[in-house]
Amino acid sequence: MNISLSWDLFVVVFFVVIIAYSLIIGRNNTLKVILGTYVAALAADAIGNLFGKYFTGSELLLKLLKFAALGTEDAAIVFVKVIAFVALVILFSVKGSFFVDTANDRSGPIRLIISFLYAALSAGLIISIILVFVSGISFIGGDGTSANSAALWEIYNQSKFVRSFVANSYFWFSAPAIAFLVHSLYSQKES
Repeated sequence: MNISLSWDLFVVVFFVVIIAYSLIIGRNNTLKVILGTYVAALAADAIGNLFGKYFTGSELLLKLLKFAALGTEDAAIVFVKVIAFVALVILFSVKGSFFVDTANDRSGPIRLIISFLYAALSAGLIISIILVFVSGISFIGGDGTSANSAALWEIYNQSKFVRSFVANSYFWFSAPAIAFLVHSLYSQKES
């Protein structure tokens, strides 16, 4: 069996790992991850933008570029955003001071389907946010740079899965929130 490493393989493996992790931690904790992911995306974007604003051209940024072999200052800002995002998602998931408790008012197979749906939506959301950061686009202001967009488009042209995530990014950003709201509206949780 000859397996070649590609961006498609990376995206599929990353997607499956997030789904498996989500199924292991359960529906309520997956919802906690989703909610933490939204907050982490905005916070990481702001952290990266602040880093770029205050450290562009500085000795610290030059050392980071050399250490991480990133090449450009724009790539360093993307690197900071992605690292901050991953760290914040983990921290919100493990230590976040919020609690999610959904009703278990449905049959076992329906609960499994809902859990799998949330797991897939969580995976899609996380991957889409990372791809947005790689593209250089900011959620909270400022435009992307051509250097980062060129890096994404190189991957985009090599991977049908990256193309799919980029083309459907609005779906991946909105679907977890809408699914959670619809599920909340139809839950029979007693107060």
